[in-house]
Amino acid sequence: MARLMLRMKVSMILTGVFFTLYFGLQPVTEWFERKDLVTAPEEVVFVNTSVCHVSGQWKPTAFYSAIEPVNKLRCRMTQLLTAITQDGSNFLEAKRISEDLSCRYWLKSGHTRNHSGHYTAYGHFDLKRGATRKIKIGTGEQIVRIRCSDKFKASKYHDVLYFLSPPDPKLMSTESSEKLSVMVLGIDSVSHMHFVRYFPLVMAFLENHPHTKFFGYSRVGLDANANLVPFLGGKSSRAAGSDILSDEKAWLWDSFKMEGYSTAYGEDNAKGILSNRNGDKELPKSPVDFDLTPVIVEMNNHTRYSIDLKEMIHCTAGRKFQDVLRDFVLQLVPYMQGMPFFSFFWQSQGVQEYYEYAWHLDLSYMMLLKKLLDADILNNTLLFLMSDHGLRAGEYRMSLQGMKEESQPLMVAIYPEWLKRKYPLAVGNLESNAHSLITPYDLRETLADVIALGQLKDANIEVSMKRLQSHPPNRLPRGISLFLPIPDHRTCDLAHIPSLFCFCRELTEVPTDDGLVLRSSRFMVESINQLIKPFGQCRQLKLEMVLLAHFLDFGEESFVYELRLRVRTSPGNGVYEATVRLSDVLLLTSPISRVSHYLGQSHCIGDPDLQIFCLCI
Repeated sequence: MARLMLRMKVSMILTGVFFTLYFGLQPVTEWFERKDLVTAPEEVVFVNTSVCHVSGQWKPTAFYSAIEPVNKLRCRMTQLLTAITQDGSNFLEAKRISEDLSCRYWLKSGHTRNHSGHYTAYGHFDLKRGATRKIKIGTGEQIVRIRCSDKFKASKYHDVLYFLSPPDPKLMSTESSEKLSVMVLGIDSVSHMHFVRYFPLVMAFLENHPHTKFFGYSRVGLDANANLVPFLGGKSSRAAGSDILSDEKAWLWDSFKMEGYSTAYGEDNAKGILSNRNGDKELPKSPVDFDLTPVIVEMNNHTRYSIDLKEMIHCTAGRKFQDVLRDFVLQLVPYMQGMPFFSFFWQSQGVQEYYEYAWHLDLSYMMLLKKLLDADILNNTLLFLMSDHGLRAGEYRMSLQGMKEESQPLMVAIYPEWLKRKYPLAVGNLESNAHSLITPYDLRETLADVIALGQLKDANIEVSMKRLQSHPPNRLPRGISLFLPIPDHRTCDLAHIPSLFCFCRELTEVPTDDGLVLRSSRFMVESINQLIKPFGQCRQLKLEMVLLAHFLDFGEESFVYELRLRVRTSPGNGVYEATVRLSDVLLLTSPISRVSHYLGQSHCIGDPDLQIFCLCI
């Protein structure tokens, strides 16, 4: 017992020291004295307009935790080597080697533009027990895969490391730039309330920096691709003109690059959110200046191993893939300090499958933000800390609260102090939109203004506000810059939010054995069968049970009637949700969403849009 008490005292002291070092004593004192953290409100208002009121619960609905302690998962291999660059040369540095090892390496050069599997050089070296050694690899951009074995030929180390070219002084800005850099830090499957509950350190960091939390940010599609392509690959209305609904993509990387920005892209997943229906990456036309994809692909193909039962969290040697991503962000800091940047980083491993995993990320993201602050990156950057949707499947998602939070992804904008001083009307509008109904289409329009920063001057904003006010009430633009006031009468329909993702409308639970409910549920399952009918390797499904049914209230003046349904199918026990409009001819008014895990059930089909429906024969 005495030893336990000693450990607790040491832990409390270390925690106090940590907070003091990172935040300073005064902010910490204020943070712990805040009464709202002691008596948190039971209800949180998300959207509060004349046509939409959405609220949520501070405390999460009770649910069963994962069967394994996901917050304690660690990479089990040792990190023997690190990559360093000195005087323009690349080295592998080995420290404290515990045994004699024989190592081979395979090399790729110019990796940020090379997605091929061809190596450009090979080599080998030996490591002696207890020795510290640097092995010169080459110069410039390089990927190197290393495998080390002991005297019995047993593999002891297998990893992928990479090098970036040193910043070119000729390309670095010599005077203050008029451009505002943009960084997107994305964490998959995190709702706004999930963030509030599980990221207290990041929340404390935000309280000391200019920011706006967008409580009314809504998803517009099922998965990450459907929610981020409208933002990253959609067209700004001013660029698209009448062709705004064209399938042709105008990637933000290309738009920023044309204006003199450097660009970066990184994910912790080899497949990634930009993969199309064939599994191929949909890439910008112009090469991204700094692209982590070839590194992650090399790791995924050769050195990956999983540390959780579902095999969704991957490591290479002693690092998780998500650690590789965050290290990549920090390696880019010297480049970001000297030139305007558009960068997009996205983490998906762990958070997609485990609700509790978010707690494990809090410290890492707080430290990342603190390092960006110390490097003065945040003083010239608009940073979006965001997600694509809430948790899409699992125990918590089955609750009514989890169902709502799925459509309320995290969205926070962090910006420098000078931005509000220089553009008071624009930033004032942005802050006033905290509880407005907004979408990824609005983010695209917002960054169109950032590219042309002069658009944020008060006179230009006033002109844009008058232009927005001149639109008929029922014909608003699909995307509206957040530097303009979002109209109070904006509805889900006007914002292009499908019924399944809209919680402005009141839900009234109806009996699951109601005739209309059963008819609509059978129609929903038949719609699934029509989608998979061309694929003989997929079983046809039957309605096993209606689990939940809600009537959507469109108001007394509306003659539209819709049901929100949750059904279970057989075989396979798949659980699906969708909205069906009631009329002489039933009509699906949303995508069909699967809210149960399917893992390997759909191994026989490659199309991600159909995998959620296919139960392989």
